[in-house]
Amino acid sequence: MHNASIVQHIGSIRGKTLRNLFSHIAERVLWLPLMLFALPGHAERYDDLALCELSAFNGRITTEARCGTLMVPENPALELTPDNAVELAYAVVPARSGQAQPDPVFFLAGGPGQSAQDMAPVMTRALRDIHRQRDLIFLDQRGTGESNRLDCVLDEQASWLNPSPGQAADEILACLAEWSADVRHYTTSEAARDLDRLRSHLGFDEINLIGGSYGTRLGQVYLKMHPERVRSVVLDGVVPMRLALGAEHGPSLDRALETLIASCQADAACGEAFPNLDEAFIKLKQAYPNWVDGPTITITHPRLGEALEMTFSRTVLATALRFLAYDPASQMMLPYLIHEAATTHRPERIAAQAVIVSEQMSDVIALGLNFAVGCAEDWPRWPEATSARQTLLGDSVGELYAEVCPDWPKASVPQDFNDPYTGDTPMLLLSGALDPVTPPSYGSEVDALSANSTHLVAPGRGHIVITMPCLAQIAAQFIEDPQVDELNTDCMTALGNEPFFTDLLGPTP
Repeated sequence: MHNASIVQHIGSIRGKTLRNLFSHIAERVLWLPLMLFALPGHAERYDDLALCELSAFNGRITTEARCGTLMVPENPALELTPDNAVELAYAVVPARSGQAQPDPVFFLAGGPGQSAQDMAPVMTRALRDIHRQRDLIFLDQRGTGESNRLDCVLDEQASWLNPSPGQAADEILACLAEWSADVRHYTTSEAARDLDRLRSHLGFDEINLIGGSYGTRLGQVYLKMHPERVRSVVLDGVVPMRLALGAEHGPSLDRALETLIASCQADAACGEAFPNLDEAFIKLKQAYPNWVDGPTITITHPRLGEALEMTFSRTVLATALRFLAYDPASQMMLPYLIHEAATTHRPERIAAQAVIVSEQMSDVIALGLNFAVGCAEDWPRWPEATSARQTLLGDSVGELYAEVCPDWPKASVPQDFNDPYTGDTPMLLLSGALDPVTPPSYGSEVDALSANSTHLVAPGRGHIVITMPCLAQIAAQFIEDPQVDELNTDCMTALGNEPFFTDLLGPTP
């Protein structure tokens, strides 16, 4: 359901403590130089756009761009009028060479609910080889970022960390009544139409698509609608079209954690430091079976430095482990955290991590767009007997949808929405071997259905891998010459797990 589309690669992090590691991870894009790309000569199509500066991580990295807006009809069946309009915000980062190829790259953000413009500083650096010859374009999907963001800030009792489904639903539906939006038209299909409106507005005949997580759904929908407009596609953290997004999060997370635990047990240092880790994980889950209730603990708020009293429930446990499992560096903390909490009955470190990721999700995701997409496209197809119920995460997504979606305005979804794309547009599919939300099997499924694709799995990596230099270079090769059988993937042989944390000083050498 959520895409933590943040940079997946860092260098050595030896010597970092558990307390400051997550802050380090949030800044891991800084392995690239902190500089502003000077805007080269730009095509006349951008003359009307204003110079702007986009930032990420509270301004710690920035990129210069040209920003503009495009008015589109909110309800596509009606004419564009002041009462039927959405102002879409977008940014263009022109090619560094000053001589751009005629087919730019459109970046499709995750979530659903993430702002593409918010990701621009990160992706501009990660895609610097592509950016040399091609403009990068970041359109905030309607309902996100600066495109009439459907924001909803839950109170503390209905937050990401303590979501009694009924209470959280009341908060979300209260936000629904306040938005100036007809949420029936805030779906993936409408976002794909907006994407093509912007392509046409900027005067491009063909474009390339790079999408991550939920953005891979948007990419496939656009590809089915306008295959003649797409030169190449890179999908990272692939979501098959048949999927009810969120229904399989529980089993996927359990598989990723079980694989990670097995890797620890096979590693000499990790296995010695945390014996019988598989049993410890089972005991930890059994110790906190209730989704809302649990023991009251006090932690030091990791951002504010203040004492914070909180209930440590199954929700808190699942939230922390789930989002730490997204990234290969933070994954290596998990054996330590699981062992400590299970053997000492002190889950304070896990709780502190849960607070961090909860706050980040609130900042990153436009909750209203998340439900506009989920209630329209996923909830009507939710499996009645889901295997998620017996997992660490449970069917928490489905339980919340069951409270919200019956009162959500009903949207129209095309009858063929869940049909796969089976055409011959060149597609590069990327997966992380330890991805807890879009496992490699999803990429293999889409690969088998398309007529001209290849699927690469990055060993030891988590969710979203194109931000790693190796995979970014492969993607650049592909977009330069989209031949799926002629890619040089030699750099992938050097990939693997990050070293495990065996104590508070950091990972093993």
